Amino acid sequence: MNRISLARTTVAAAAALLTAACGTAAGSSGEGPPAPPAPTTAAVPARVTHALPADPVRMVLPVTGAESRWTQGLDVFGQQVARTAAADCARADGIGLTEQVPLAFISYAELPDLGFLARHGFGHGTEVPPPTPAPTSAARPAPATRSGSPAQIRRCRAEGESAAEAVRKVYLPVQRAWFGELSATRRAPAAARALRVLPECLADQGYRVRDEEAFFALVDSRLMNAPAADYARVDRALGSAYATCMRPVETVREPMRLELRERFLADHAEEIRELRAALVPALRRAEKAYGLRLAFPTP
Repeated sequence: MNRISLARTTVAAAAALLTAACGTAAGSSGEGPPAPPAPTTAAVPARVTHALPADPVRMVLPVTGAESRWTQGLDVFGQQVARTAAADCARADGIGLTEQVPLAFISYAELPDLGFLARHGFGHGTEVPPPTPAPTSAARPAPATRSGSPAQIRRCRAEGESAAEAVRKVYLPVQRAWFGELSATRRAPAAARALRVLPECLADQGYRVRDEEAFFALVDSRLMNAPAADYARVDRALGSAYATCMRPVETVREPMRLELRERFLADHAEEIRELRAALVPALRRAEKAYGLRLAFPTP
């Protein structure tokens, strides 16, 4: 996601929290996909992993930035199902669909992935792997060259969304409830106090801003105006500074989220049991039906 500011990513993530969007039992480590290796001076491309968490609920109820990588992958997978099913519909009708912007893993503002930011900065996300093209067959004829009518395109897009909804309905109601409660931890007094020291730390790193939002605006400006040859260095410096200064804040907030999740798991015990039983089978069925493979960003 070159030259995309965290400020813009935050807006997209806020929408994702409501429309798309991991839980552990007591005493869990809250681990996410593999931890990043030590930072290096050279740019290292981000990758994907296909490994599922030990508890699939972590994909739905994240409490750390690292766990949110699973949530990002789950969100992208739903979008891939929608697009693939819509494309199948269009092929069956012998029409083409209008082009869409490439899919991207969108980070969650409530759950800053400090390990990822320290390694890659704000402007270098993980590329979403393209789906493996299905072989041309009677079921999936070759794409047509003629454009579909607006009504045909709407119908195929609706078929795609219906296919995605069949997957999302397994987890989305629980996830919406979780993110509704998760946002409250940011307003907790202890978290607010920790966040108030952020500007002083950022100033020590060479970035004089009044608060976190002002720093995001600075990130936007610096990345949009950085020369191409210097972009990666500027980006990594910004990401490293933010990760350094946000670690004390996350040290306060993560235990609060873990405690909140334990209460959430207890309060929604029946829904969680159903989710654990149904989520992975639903994802595997969709992978097989649409020729997709669930993938998660990892440093």
